[in-house]
Order: sequence, then C-alpha cells, then structure tokens
Amino acid sequence: MKKMGTVALAILMALSLGSALAAQGTVTLRLMAPWADKELQGFQPAMDKFMKDNPGIKIEYRTGRLEDVSTILSTQFSVKQTPYDVIDISAPSYITGEAAKGNVLALDGTVKESDFLDGGFDFLKVGGKIYGVPSIGGYNIPEYNKKAWKDAGLKDPSAAKTWDELLGLLRAYAKVSGVKAAIGTGAGVGWMNTTVIEQWICAFGGKDLYLGLLNGTVAWDSPKVKDLLGKYLLPLLKEGLFGEPDETVRDNMWKGQYGMLFGGTTDAGRLMPSSDYGILMFPGQKVNVMWTDFWFVPAYTPHPKEAKKLLQFLATEGQAIQVSNGGRIATYKKVPVKSYPPAEQYILSVIKDIAIVPDMDDSIGGKFQPTEWDQSKLLWSDPSTETLESVLAAMEAAAVETRAGAKK
Repeated sequence: MKKMGTVALAILMALSLGSALAAQGTVTLRLMAPWADKELQGFQPAMDKFMKDNPGIKIEYRTGRLEDVSTILSTQFSVKQTPYDVIDISAPSYITGEAAKGNVLALDGTVKESDFLDGGFDFLKVGGKIYGVPSIGGYNIPEYNKKAWKDAGLKDPSAAKTWDELLGLLRAYAKVSGVKAAIGTGAGVGWMNTTVIEQWICAFGGKDLYLGLLNGTVAWDSPKVKDLLGKYLLPLLKEGLFGEPDETVRDNMWKGQYGMLFGGTTDAGRLMPSSDYGILMFPGQKVNVMWTDFWFVPAYTPHPKEAKKLLQFLATEGQAIQVSNGGRIATYKKVPVKSYPPAEQYILSVIKDIAIVPDMDDSIGGKFQPTEWDQSKLLWSDPSTETLESVLAAMEAAAVETRAGAKK
C-alpha cells in the first residue's frame, strides 16, 4: 500500500505540474518508462535531444513499471483520463488489450513498419490498426565468462560443433574445483527458467514450432513439445547440470561458479571487463528470442499530436542515441552498428544470421506469464516425466484462457 501511495502521489503531482505548464503556453509531455540509475543516464540524452529540437515541448519523466501502475492506469482510463502521455512497457498484450477497450491511440502513419525488425508489429495490432511501436530490447541468450572457461583449461563453449560436444563441455566444467553447477539457475521470479524453455524450443524445435506455440496453433502439451523437452532438457535437470536457485546467480556465474547462464544481453554492460563476456548459439540453432519494450500513447492525452511526435522520435532516432550508451539492442533497422559500444557490436556479430522471434511470456501475457514462471519452477524442483506433463498441461490451459479473454 505504501508503494502504491507513492506512485499515486507522483501521478497527482505530474497532473498538476502538467496543467500549470500548459497554462503558460508550454506543452509538457509526461513520459513513463522503466529506466532508472545507469539506464536512465543512457536514455536522458535522447530526451534532451528531442527537447532541444522541439523547444516548445518539455518532457517530465517518471520511472515506473507496468506492474506498479497498471491498477492506477485502469482507474484513470475508466474515467477517460491518463497520468502519462507516452508510456514504455514490455507487454504488447497489455497495449492491445487496452486498445480494444478504446484506451489507446492508433498510431498508423506515425512510423514505417518496414523500418523495424521483421515481426515487430505482429502483436501490436487490433482490427488491422497499429497501437504500439517497438522500442529497444535485448536477446535472451546463453552467456558465460570466457576467462573462466580458459582458466579451467576447457575449449570455449561457442566453438562446440554439435550438441553432444557442448554437453560434454558443460559436464567437464561441472567437475572443475569450486564450481557449483554447469548452468546457473536464478531465484525469485521464474523468467530465467522460462528463458531456458524457450531457448530449447528455438534450438531443437525451430521457428515454426516456436511461433505455433506463440500463436496457439500448437498446444504446449502436444507430443511434439513433450518429446522435445523430454529428450533434450529433462535429462540435464535430472543429471543436476542446472544448479539450485541462486539470488546472485549472475555475479556467481561471472566468478566462475557456473559455466553458463541463460540470461539477457543487457548483462554485457554490467559484467566487467566486457571483453570476457561471451554468448553463444547452440550448434545448428537458427532462431533466437528477442525481448522488446514498446511505446504507446493513451487515448486520453491532452496532447495527441505532440505525444505522437515524441513517440516517433524515441522509436527511431532516439533508439540510436539510447543504444550508444550500451545495454540494449535497437529494433529500428536504420541504427548503424557503429552506434553501439564494442560489447553490443560483438553481440550483433554473433546474432547477425539468426532469425528473431518475440519473447513468449510477454507476448501472450495475461495468466499465461505467471503460470509459465511458476510451472517452470516446479519442473526444476521435480524433473520427472509426470511433472513435465502436468506443467505443460497447466501452461496450455493458461494460454487458452488468456487468448479467450483477449478476444472478449
């Protein structure tokens, strides 16, 4: 309640300040995005550039995540008001869900779809109209410390030519003195476990299977999915190649206590020296998950023209400015590779020939997301065939329920 009260107070202050400045003839756009601290330092130059180019528009920034303010947004939307004019979130399902209720402005003509990575708008449309625009993102990917593998006297895992060779390297790393497990497991929310599941589907099932699960044309509890995870993932869990849940798994992986972690490329700017940061594709893998944030404009903004102008800038030129400070990958195809720091340039060199698919739990959203998180934890705690079957059945039921709710 204390946290929600703080958010509510911030929103009231934003509304009051925005009204006062509007009275003075200055258009103030209230912007909400998840970035704080170092990430906000990387985003600030983009806002500064926009305000410099548009002296009649001021941006008032607030840090916030959708889970913090969704209740307040719903309350404000119900009385046809909004605390923010431009919002960045990670869940396209939220945007389309609110768009279907009339709470989000259509953005057709604001940007060109062809200027963004393929498929970027697939989950941002309602009735053929666009209601959101891709922002920056990153790749869910196996990451490791190159130096730790070298110090262990083992071949760099990215050099493995076959799955069996990679598996052999992981088993060898697990036997190194001081190592807790071959692969680290995160604690807390289960997104790291779901990253593993989605990685296995991409690597061993391919793009069609992944998109089939995403679109609902393939069931999670279908024989194809059960067989894939039962053959390639379950044995590793049973063997103990995955470690126990670890609150500081990222730091401990970097210290060499785990040989690998299934995380995200945002770590490239956090783990130093970045020259030791390694990522890899599984042998033969041709598709990988990219998670993305998305911009949208609430329908009740008093400044729709200016809000769309800001969104258009942030989704295009703003991406180039933002990625130059590291930690993120652009979805805007016109951002040149030279705009990135060396660590992100390395990431792009690894991923350049790989097809991209959207993040599963963010795209489906609704009940499916927490269900996938929670059910994956069950599989890690009891890696049996029976548990796998019940987990997949629960995920399929949640996916069906979520899609049915979205159609209402």
